[in-house]
Amino acid sequence: MIKVRNLRLDLDGKTLFDNVNFDVNKGEMLAILGESGSGKSSLLRCIGRFKLPTSGEIYIDGENIFDDDINIDKVREKMGFVYQNFNLFSHLNVLNNIILAPVTVKGIPKEQAIREAKIFLDRVGMLGQEEKMPDELSGGQKQRVAIARALAMRPNVLLFDEPTSSLDPAMSEEVESVITDLADEGITGVIVTHELSLAKNIATKVAFMAEGSIYEEASKKDFFTKPKKMLTRRFLYRSRMFEKEVLKDALDIYTLVRELKTFLAKYETNKKQRRLIRIICDELLYPILKGNAPSTNAYVRLICSETSLDHTIIFSFKELTGDPLKPPYLDDLNISILEHYARYLFSQQRDDIWEVVIQM
Repeated sequence: MIKVRNLRLDLDGKTLFDNVNFDVNKGEMLAILGESGSGKSSLLRCIGRFKLPTSGEIYIDGENIFDDDINIDKVREKMGFVYQNFNLFSHLNVLNNIILAPVTVKGIPKEQAIREAKIFLDRVGMLGQEEKMPDELSGGQKQRVAIARALAMRPNVLLFDEPTSSLDPAMSEEVESVITDLADEGITGVIVTHELSLAKNIATKVAFMAEGSIYEEASKKDFFTKPKKMLTRRFLYRSRMFEKEVLKDALDIYTLVRELKTFLAKYETNKKQRRLIRIICDELLYPILKGNAPSTNAYVRLICSETSLDHTIIFSFKELTGDPLKPPYLDDLNISILEHYARYLFSQQRDDIWEVVIQM
């Protein structure tokens, strides 16, 4: 279905990536992961021929899409592209957004296009919303309409560019469910995403971009359970970590709790752990940063496990005058509440930094 050979892309006199090679066979879904700036989205746009590479070849169903005599409109009929910012036409309602390309590009009769559009809307859970305008839809609904629009062209291949990146967690879950269903049905595709949970749910194999190329490629199982290369292992470790500096003079407990819970929700948890997030912020962080004793800013790290409920949260404090788990920072009631919910709780000093480690 898709063959990428020796692809190179130079931008502004610098090589973004080079010597990129991979295949996506029928029924496979390839997830492309990597740090920001590694070239993931640019690579996807090359596959869709929205961007021309410096050199190399891409074959879709055996045709080199960069041949001079290729009919690019015919090539793009084989591909559906789902953008991170939806790209719906704001002046058209849901139904007309979906039927526009089938009618004008493929020449499908309007009545047939409408019937098929309703089938695809039903498939993404949006049947009954045909008359709504894009500005009447939530972000998740817009992305589901965008997926229905891509499906309406009956493409051989679907290309997804960060389809959940601009959505909140609830909307991301809506869209992820639709894409997972499509993957389960055996659709062929390539998805660029920063959401590892999405890659785990839909991919059959994963390619990780680093050092200007495909750094490691493996089956989904091997990639996430036994990566071979150092940068891949480091990337996966960091992806399981939430990090944030909390400023004493701008402490917002509500926002911090929400951010921590949102990150934790990507992993297996129990009710006690979810409740512990709020308790930690109320009974540990707030007294230390807002109490009468001298204190400083805090650095928070939440490290989650992929395979168990063993999640750890670490708070680091600079220049405290003593142990943060003792007066004048915390009292016996604070400690008692924390110990009741946490599996382990201890403090340690590293040079001029005190750390509080909580095993959830």
